[in-house]
Amino acid sequence: MKIGCALLAAGAGVRFGGGKLLHEVEGEPMIARALRLFGSVPFAARVCVTRAEADEIRRMAQSGGFFVAVNPDPGRGVGTSVSLATNALRAVEPALDGILYAVSDQPYLTKESVMRLLDAFEEEPERIVSLSSAGTRGNPAIFPRAMFRELTELAQDVGGGAVIRSHPELLRLVEAGAARELTDIDTLESI
Repeated sequence: MKIGCALLAAGAGVRFGGGKLLHEVEGEPMIARALRLFGSVPFAARVCVTRAEADEIRRMAQSGGFFVAVNPDPGRGVGTSVSLATNALRAVEPALDGILYAVSDQPYLTKESVMRLLDAFEEEPERIVSLSSAGTRGNPAIFPRAMFRELTELAQDVGGGAVIRSHPELLRLVEAGAARELTDIDTLESI
């Protein structure tokens, strides 16, 4: 089974005060933690979506084995990054069965939880599988090939959650190892 990885790293980090993904958590920039985690998983293809001015993040992603896609207008919202990532991955590896979409600001996410998510998708590759904690959906999530068209049509500040809401019967939740793993770091206080 071929699964791609879309690492979304084009946000401005406004609530954080800017520069969020280069901020260190436990001695390592958040983006480096995400690149190391998703670079260690056997994906068929990997793409990291960045902002045009994110030269350091782009270099880190490329050296980590990620194809880099630059979002020319990230201010329009996460949907533009999801669409861009989907198209980029399909260009690199047209035969993908699914794509895992991950955010770059979950520094406590573990490889074990990501592997549990991949295993669940391989068991039911027609389903959308998403990490969760106590029954509450979080990130990352894997979408099957049948959803790629809808994902490429996202163009505003809505991500894969909009596609999930359109197909709730396809959602399978997979419990993360710990609730902390699903924490998005949006402010300095949330570290």
